Amino acid sequence: MTTLLQIVKRLQELAPREMTVQGLESRVEIGPQTETDQTNTTVNRLLIATYPSARVVTKASQDKSNLLVTYRPLFPFAVDRLSGLDLVRIRLLTKNYISTYVIGSGWLCARDGLNDALLDVLGLQKIGDFSTESDFGQLASIGRVCKPPGVKNHSGFANYVASKLNLNMVMFSGDLDDEVGDVLVSAGYHIDMPDIINAGKRDIKTLVTGELSPEIRLLAKEEGMNTFELGAFVSEDPGMKRLRDSISLEFPELKVDFIAAMPLAQGLKPYKNDMA
Repeated sequence: MTTLLQIVKRLQELAPREMTVQGLESRVEIGPQTETDQTNTTVNRLLIATYPSARVVTKASQDKSNLLVTYRPLFPFAVDRLSGLDLVRIRLLTKNYISTYVIGSGWLCARDGLNDALLDVLGLQKIGDFSTESDFGQLASIGRVCKPPGVKNHSGFANYVASKLNLNMVMFSGDLDDEVGDVLVSAGYHIDMPDIINAGKRDIKTLVTGELSPEIRLLAKEEGMNTFELGAFVSEDPGMKRLRDSISLEFPELKVDFIAAMPLAQGLKPYKNDMA
């Protein structure tokens, strides 16, 4: 018999709280909050995903999962009322006695976490860490610095990245003809202004990440950095799939499933009038 507390303790070991960045902290979001209650809660089936979307919550309900583990939370900020889809998801989870756990950004920075899983999928060789200060005053490796894969320019690198992740598009900003040097890889959406400045000081001119805000994308362009954005959830999925594999090995008595995120957007080139 596996308890919720046993799983929570192991997840806290895998994603250390002191590596939390930007407030994305690990926690039980829905379900028993005290260790006593968690000890009395049995888990037989677990579903792992990047984000608890309606599709993910529905699958957890249909599969009769007891626990849903995600990277992104249901609620990034405190709320005082529920409505619409949020209310539907919460009702579905509580009605079926499904607890939810956010593994948080400690899993981004941890060894063999989100960043390392993305590196493995891309087939890039790590040559160093790219660190920032965590919310708890510790060094947190929010990215990995890698050698270029052998392609000469960013046009070739775009094709390389897209083929490795089976993407039909990546969002690029910069100069496609620039030669590819050291590459900073950071899964998710955590790159901020100081990181762009610090990368420039380390002569890193290529960034691969999940998402950038418009302001950060503009700053990167002004600082001469070439950026590749893979899209929401795409860069996080490999790390969450790796988490599924790890939990399956450590808790063989559990049924552990993983559900990948759906592509949210597709790049379209407008037709000419005579082709419409």
